[in-house]
Amino acid sequence: MKQFQVNKKELSKYRVVQNEELPLAQAGVTFEVERFAFTANNLTYFMMGDKLGYWQFFPPINSHSTKNNNEENWGVVPVWGIGKVAASSVEGVDVGSRYFGYFPPATHLHMDSVTFAQNNVIDTSAHRRPLPQGYNLYRPLECSGDQTQSHRENLQMLLWPLYITSYCLWDVIDQCNMPKPKQVIVLSASSKTSLGLAYALKKDGYHVVGVTSGKSQKFVEGLDVYHQVVCYENLDDIASKASIVVDMSGNNKIKLRLKNRLGDDLMRYVQVGLTHWQDAKADEASSNTLETFDKEDEFFFAPAHIQKRISALGADVFHVNSGSFVKEAMMWTASWLTVKNQRNIDSLASDFESICNGLVPASEGLVYSPQ
Repeated sequence: MKQFQVNKKELSKYRVVQNEELPLAQAGVTFEVERFAFTANNLTYFMMGDKLGYWQFFPPINSHSTKNNNEENWGVVPVWGIGKVAASSVEGVDVGSRYFGYFPPATHLHMDSVTFAQNNVIDTSAHRRPLPQGYNLYRPLECSGDQTQSHRENLQMLLWPLYITSYCLWDVIDQCNMPKPKQVIVLSASSKTSLGLAYALKKDGYHVVGVTSGKSQKFVEGLDVYHQVVCYENLDDIASKASIVVDMSGNNKIKLRLKNRLGDDLMRYVQVGLTHWQDAKADEASSNTLETFDKEDEFFFAPAHIQKRISALGADVFHVNSGSFVKEAMMWTASWLTVKNQRNIDSLASDFESICNGLVPASEGLVYSPQ
């Protein structure tokens, strides 16, 4: 078994650990991880690992060659992927069946306690029961087929977790119990979650301003989902009028500059991600993001919003509405996103520094095949 691990205190330290013991236990379900995506969203899991429990999902395996090497400092950043059942003692979960869900960047995942309901696998292992239900559910897929199906699944791994968040953010803004904003300002405008949100907002007639880096400005403008695209150094180009800000970057300096620019025109400030993770230490980021500085600041957590809306609307209505948007947004994205299929977990280790430093173009998505 191979597993990609990062140092929980220092993202620049990472490793691939190999342990010859495969987790093919008699009880439960063992998956071979077929493919997984790795995006900037996964860096948010790292930054919020302690506060939101992301380190709890997949305990790191120990290598026989790394004993007494501060093993408690190593953790596993979750990814979205596809797994094939390699062993199962659970009725209904057949060997060879395939599922989409939350996986470790590893060759295998073992679940020692599983519930099978409505064709879904739910990991009920003790360490995962307290965690958000949506992360513990695995949806069935067809057996692997042609290249069209493979490409569709790659888009699902790369985009579904991002665009379901985009949909929820649109829902938060659309359900706002106050006058509609004159503009919605989105920081880290080139991130997929931001692009999905802008796509939804523009369709609904909102005036959307995207804030991005100079190197991404031309690409973002070409997608035509923002009415205005501004570089971080040119925040004064943003008109001061009634605004909701959605911040995917987590850059406190940009946040303060934008607040000063908007003044009393700032209606709400919604903090979502940490694409600019380099601008904050892990412990500072997890604290600053969750604690409100001012009354208008909010921290957005998609699983909590999903549960809230399911309670209000019913599961069927929510899933139909969100699913329709995600499918439409994915079809739009397929016209400009290039998927790069990388060979194995060692490839992730080779790419990791580029991912962390924001060197992967916004027009690319990376998918890894551990087997």
